[in-house]
Amino acid sequence: MNVKDRVALVAGAVNDVGEAVGFRLSKSGARVVLADSNQEGLVSLEKKMSEAGGQVKGFAVDLTSSSHVEAAVRSIIEEFGTIDILVNCMDLKRNKPVSEISIDDWRSSIDTNLTPVFLFSKSVIPEMKKRKYGRIVNINDSDYLGMPGKADYSAVKSGVFGLTRSLALELARDGITVNSVVKGESRESGVTLTEEELAQAAGRMPVKRLGTPDDVAYAACFMASDSSKYITGQTLFVCGGKSLYSSMSV
Repeated sequence: MNVKDRVALVAGAVNDVGEAVGFRLSKSGARVVLADSNQEGLVSLEKKMSEAGGQVKGFAVDLTSSSHVEAAVRSIIEEFGTIDILVNCMDLKRNKPVSEISIDDWRSSIDTNLTPVFLFSKSVIPEMKKRKYGRIVNINDSDYLGMPGKADYSAVKSGVFGLTRSLALELARDGITVNSVVKGESRESGVTLTEEELAQAAGRMPVKRLGTPDDVAYAACFMASDSSKYITGQTLFVCGGKSLYSSMSV
């Protein structure tokens, strides 16, 4: 998975998967730029990755602002010379029945999960087109197919699916690939489960374990590498085989 010396922008980096993706790209030789609106978390992650020997720099960005994202991308290109790889890791999930989802909740889901994917992709594409090279990887969630109690989240994650495929078709002749990596059930920080609950959840998986952020990061790094140059518009499920139980694999 050759990403050595590539400039990789991880947008929405301050979460479990974003951190794992940043570390994996860094360990594989990429120069990593982290972007997030969580400035405190960004400083902490940048320090952690630097201490691990990575070439990394953080940019505090309002992920929902077109002008902020465009300015950040310009600054990154000025400093690093280009952006070869973009990995969009934005993720905000809430569990509410549709009757309890307010219009503010709905707009928040769009602003957090979908709008930044569009803004960052749109901003990096001109540079990638100019160089006739680019990798855009969107981290998605298996809930994009629709789940009860997650109407807003499922809707916007379906939007990420459609955006990925549309961009892949539009950019294929420009040497730019656009793919998505779909995460399945995994152990997430901030979610407290008993050992019995964890065992039950793992027992429902064909591989008999829950996923980890590193599982997703390995797949994302492959899609971001030169090894995936003939793959575009595709959805790679990192779900321990659970997608085989339903139309999720279609």
